[in-house]
Amino acid sequence: MNKGSMRKSIKRTYLTFWLFSFLALMPMSCGLFCTDSCGCGPSPPLKNLVVKSFEAETINADGQQIQPTLSQPYNQVFKVIRIKDFEYVSLNTFDFFEPWNLGTAFACSPIPPSTKNTLYLIQILNQKEITLGNGTKFELGEDISSYFGMSHFYGPNLISISNFIGPGIKMIQEDNFKIGFLKDPEKEINLGFTIRLVFDNGEEFLLENQIHSIK
Repeated sequence: MNKGSMRKSIKRTYLTFWLFSFLALMPMSCGLFCTDSCGCGPSPPLKNLVVKSFEAETINADGQQIQPTLSQPYNQVFKVIRIKDFEYVSLNTFDFFEPWNLGTAFACSPIPPSTKNTLYLIQILNQKEITLGNGTKFELGEDISSYFGMSHFYGPNLISISNFIGPGIKMIQEDNFKIGFLKDPEKEINLGFTIRLVFDNGEEFLLENQIHSIK
């Protein structure tokens, strides 16, 4: 082999070595430096949670907690429902194992934990007999859900509970649902009701003795 051919062979070997070295390091670099949300690495583990209890509070239009007995205009006072107690029930693992990901942080934000089961029904069940200003009577035990609307905490407008829930929703850990009366009662009234939440596995939760003072 002449000197020219030998130089070309050495050059090809050198370039081949650096090319394979670069390709071998790419996954590690991607896992360490990727800033595109999960675009070049594994997704963070997904968590499911099982709800143990809910809680409710009364807020005004500014989002401040108030006493439920304090009468407010019907469209400026709301009940907020949130998950109180829960348990994590599963931790999904990656679909594949990559040793270069050990000890590295994920390049994207983790997905918030969500309920294992689907919330498919919310009802407002009347606990005391009330007559609205237009003569409409709420009987003891009556489902008065159609008189209420619902949205997320920062949602600007309430929609009917049935439309909000739709075929069912998975709640995330930080969800806050806002519920309010949709129609002018035409006089000052003090509603008393139970909020019933039902999941698709048949489990239900009752938030009883809810007071809602509106005018």
